Amino acid sequence: MNLSRFGRVLLGAGAVTVLTLAGTGIAAATSHGGQPPGPRVHAPSGVSAATLCTGLFAVVNSDGSLARAGCPGTASTQLATGEYQVSFPRDITACGFIGTIGLSSFSGSTPPGMITVVGRLGNPDAVFVETANAAGTLTSQGFHLSVQCPAPQRSGKVTIAAGNTTAVISVPGGIANSSVGLATAMSNVGVSVQSVVSNVTHGTITIHLNKAASRAVVVGWSVAD
Repeated sequence: MNLSRFGRVLLGAGAVTVLTLAGTGIAAATSHGGQPPGPRVHAPSGVSAATLCTGLFAVVNSDGSLARAGCPGTASTQLATGEYQVSFPRDITACGFIGTIGLSSFSGSTPPGMITVVGRLGNPDAVFVETANAAGTLTSQGFHLSVQCPAPQRSGKVTIAAGNTTAVISVPGGIANSSVGLATAMSNVGVSVQSVVSNVTHGTITIHLNKAASRAVVVGWSVAD
């Protein structure tokens, strides 16, 4: 099942221009009578290399143990016979899920089976997985899970009003200690970007001009990880 969520970009004028990206979405599905509810949790508020990781996949053994994964912070557990939860270090409600029955070893064979995947009820960071045999009876089987997410827009333009020298950008997906903020003035009004200061806690970059301009300045920005 593919689940999607669309964000909004809000740009405000004033002494400080703030760019934010937000979105909401709730997804649930039922299979074999419905999944048991998961814990009510929220996506991590902190930003790290794990939360920015894009290799969201997991290979899970039939007992629910995690064989390998693409991002640190990925975890898996068996909830009941043929029922599993796989959690990732970030909100995945805007992503699509692909699952297939399979062994964790590089070679070998597994009997025919079926798999269903859906967002975990009450947990925006996790996927609920059910595996069954060819007859449709819930059976514990190993599986491979891939989560495909749209890339966050980590670049753009911001306008700094005349007489002002700063703009604060709320970066979609947040920033890590290893992130680098870049910016350049795109308007020829006799000013330049003096510095770009990152705030990992708030997931923002602050652009500082060398002086206030007599008219609005368009500044292009990007964040490299």
